Amino acid sequence: MKPYLLGRGTKASVRLYFCSDIHGSEVCWRKFLAAPAFYGADVIVVGGDITGKFIVPIQRERNGHAQAEFLGVVRRTRTEADLATLKRRIADAGQYAYETTSEEYAVLAADPTAIDGLFQRLVAERISGWLQMADDRLRDSGVRCLVSGGNDDFFSVDEALSRSSLIEDPNGRRLDLPDDVEMIGMGYGNLTPWACPRDIPEDELAARIAPLAEAIRNPSRAVFNFHVPPFDSGLDTAPKLDAQLRMTMTGSGPEMVPVGSTAVRDAIIRYRPMLALHGHIHESKGVRQVGPTTVVNPGSEYAEGVLNGAVIEIDRKVGVRSVQLVSG
Repeated sequence: MKPYLLGRGTKASVRLYFCSDIHGSEVCWRKFLAAPAFYGADVIVVGGDITGKFIVPIQRERNGHAQAEFLGVVRRTRTEADLATLKRRIADAGQYAYETTSEEYAVLAADPTAIDGLFQRLVAERISGWLQMADDRLRDSGVRCLVSGGNDDFFSVDEALSRSSLIEDPNGRRLDLPDDVEMIGMGYGNLTPWACPRDIPEDELAARIAPLAEAIRNPSRAVFNFHVPPFDSGLDTAPKLDAQLRMTMTGSGPEMVPVGSTAVRDAIIRYRPMLALHGHIHESKGVRQVGPTTVVNPGSEYAEGVLNGAVIEIDRKVGVRSVQLVSG
C-alpha cells in the first residue's frame, strides 16, 4: 500500500491526523502510530475513549488445550501458536484476553469487585505497552502525539498518560501547536444512559469548557478537541433508546436522533474556533460547518480493526485548507 500523502505539511502549513474511539484495539493503535509516515502528519491525535470494554476469559484445560467465547463463538485452541493467534485477534478487537482455569473463573464470576480489579489491571497493562510502543516508534521523529481519555475511560488513564515522556494529554489544557495553532481538550461529555466515568450535566460541562476557551489567544487559529460532538450538528446522530436501552424501531429501521452536547455547540458558536474535532458517536462520521467552524467526526470501526481518521491541512494564512476522511 502506497502512502496516502507524501511528505509533511509545507513550511506554510501543518498537517494533522485525528482519530477517536479506538477502544483498546491493538491494531488501531499500531495504525495510529504509523500515521506520521503514511499520511505525512506533523501532529497525530486520539480524541478519547482509548480503552476497551470486555474481558475474554481463556480457560486452560488439563490436556493443554484452551477455549474462549469470543464474538459469540466458542473458540478452541490446541497449540500455543493457535492460542497466540486467538489472543492477538482478541486484542485487535479491543478486548482483553485473560488466561484462567474453570475453577478461578467461577470464583471471579461470583465477585464483581474482583472482576473490576482485574479489568483495570488489564487496561493499565495495555496502556503501558502502548506508551512504550509510541516511544519506540516516534522518539526523535519531531511528531507531536496527543492522546486523551474520553467519557468511557477511567480517570486512571490520565495518570498513565502523564507518565509518558512523549505523549501529551490535551484534556483540560491549552496546548501550543506548530504555526501558532492552539488546541484545547475536553474528555468529559454530556450525560449518557450508561453513566460513564466522565458523563456530566450540560451546565457542568459548559463550566469546564469556559475557562479553556477564554484562554485562547486567537480563535481563528484555535482547535477545540472535544470528545463529544455538538448537538444536532449531523455528527451526533445515534439510535434512540427506550427505558430498557433497546433501540426504538420505525418501519425503516432504528429511529435516529441527535445525542450530542448543547454545551459544546454553544461554545463553538460563541468562540468560533477554526476547527473542532470530535468522536463519541461511532456511526455519525462526517465533516460539517457550525458557523465559520469546520467540525469533524471521523467515526469509529475499531471492532473490525479499521482505523477511521481525518487528515487536516491547516494553512498559515487561510486556516483549515482541507479535511479528508480516511480509513485503513
